[in-house]
Amino acid sequence: MDVLDPSRRSRHLATSGPRLHRRPDDWTTAYRRLNVSTAPLWLAMILAPRAAGTARALRAATPLLAALGAVYLGFLAGARGGGRVDVTDADSVRRALTSPEGFLAAWTHLLAFDLFVGRWIWETGLAEGRSTRVALLLTWFAGPAGLLLFLAQRRTWRAG
Repeated sequence: MDVLDPSRRSRHLATSGPRLHRRPDDWTTAYRRLNVSTAPLWLAMILAPRAAGTARALRAATPLLAALGAVYLGFLAGARGGGRVDVTDADSVRRALTSPEGFLAAWTHLLAFDLFVGRWIWETGLAEGRSTRVALLLTWFAGPAGLLLFLAQRRTWRAG
């Protein structure tokens, strides 16, 4: 490969590396594995919030969050495909998200951030002696809606 020839370089970048779009079942499997990686923590926080095992699992979750961050960066690099994503241009971001890697980068970002927020809700609820099951369930499935519910509940609890 002649790295000085831009046309050959762009073809090489488009066909090299562990690009998941070559086999649709690869990115479907990655999507499923990402979802399964966080589900036990969500279930523990919702179904057994005060159990010692839940506390141990959540303390041990920091490496999982770091791993999700690394996976996110990997997918994000793949989504760029050797090109540049201009986050100030909606079309550029849309194009990046239409690739399997771009979709998986966004999904990994969402899973990691929602889990981070869910862990904060769980810890805060425990510290304040409040049930957070509904807010956690909503955070798991609808992110910001669960956080807003929890913040509204806290405001109500403090006012009452």
